[in-house]
Amino acid sequence: MDFEPILRWLRQALSENLGLKAMALIFAFGFFGYVHSQENVQQRTIPISVISLSPEDGERELMTKIPPAIHITLRGSRRAMTDLVQDGIPPVEIDLRDGYPGEITFNRKMFLLPPQLELMLVDPPSLELEWEEVITRQVPLQASVTGKLAEGFIMKGEPTTEPKRITVKGPRSRVEVMQFARLAPYNLTGLTAGSFPRRIAIDSPPHRVDFLGTQAATVLVEIKRRESEKLFSEQVVLVIGPQNAEIFPKQVDVTVVGAPHIIRALRAAQIVPKVDLVASKSWDETKVGPGAVELPIRVELEGVTAQVQPPKAIVKWK
Repeated sequence: MDFEPILRWLRQALSENLGLKAMALIFAFGFFGYVHSQENVQQRTIPISVISLSPEDGERELMTKIPPAIHITLRGSRRAMTDLVQDGIPPVEIDLRDGYPGEITFNRKMFLLPPQLELMLVDPPSLELEWEEVITRQVPLQASVTGKLAEGFIMKGEPTTEPKRITVKGPRSRVEVMQFARLAPYNLTGLTAGSFPRRIAIDSPPHRVDFLGTQAATVLVEIKRRESEKLFSEQVVLVIGPQNAEIFPKQVDVTVVGAPHIIRALRAAQIVPKVDLVASKSWDETKVGPGAVELPIRVELEGVTAQVQPPKAIVKWK
């Protein structure tokens, strides 16, 4: 078999248009390299922690909540991406120590990234910052009570505190609306008559507000027996002294105050208002002739107090 024609055709096919064939070969290798390189490229979204450095003067406070992390989308080689993830990415710092900016825009310079990786996207790309003036003012301390006193006793008035006010500090919008600072409840359980001072902690302040100075106050409660009162009207006044004495007024109203069980047992016959000329040394049997004196009217009862209206009477004798 004669192979000469076949060999001649092959030589002719290979030798014709060598420039075009070389260029095609170069393009083929280039395209292959591009496709291979693209297979080795990754795009990944990675979270990065955020650290905020606040201004040192404390004249304003940042009201915007800084997110704990933001997300960046990177593009680059698989190896560079893997090394970055393994080594870890340092947190991004928002440095506010030199002022009070209204906005922070994130850019590549804020992230420690290898040059092989391209920063494609930051989410969020920026943060709007809201600032508020920090002020101080004083607010009253408010005491409250809990628990049950011993049977038959009540609290005398409201609890008092020492100090009466406390200084608070924080953003103007939070501090100006504060009406008081609340103390933890005072437990009254089992207390009887007396005065009882007790050191009580102040409840935690609202968010972003601080209490300056003491974090506790002395709360004083006063306890007394529970009392009832009863009115005995038009009780005849008894005069101890001359037999012919006249008294004005002859009848008075007596209000008796005391423990409920004692007041319930009292009867009108037991209520004897008196004007005692002998005890007051306004009159004795050795004195003769007319006289007159104004003396208090008294009611002697054990375990209760009596209030007489009117409290005094005029006594005359001949």
